[in-house]
Amino acid sequence: MELKVGSRLKCKKTSAEFMIVKPGEGILTNANEELILSSTDSTTEQETNIDGPGNVLGKRYESKSGIIVLCTKAGAGIIHCDGIPMNEVKPKRLPSSD
Repeated sequence: MELKVGSRLKCKKTSAEFMIVKPGEGILTNANEELILSSTDSTTEQETNIDGPGNVLGKRYESKSGIIVLCTKAGAGIIHCDGIPMNEVKPKRLPSSD
């Protein structure tokens, strides 16, 4: 699957959904299931026994290959790129306006 900026992805096992902010090379997975395009008609299984802190709504996650995704719907599991957990991107501090 080709990743493009603005593409929306979802997980079939959880309620987690993501949007591509910066594309790159790699296979994105969540809860050991490859993410699919949100436009694809498929039902989610909603597993509740998935380990991990979960994906947080509004947080960005970055892979070592440079892919950045934005979590648009929270869900269980941890997002991975090529089997490696993606890191949460910390927001940049703005300078004070004193």
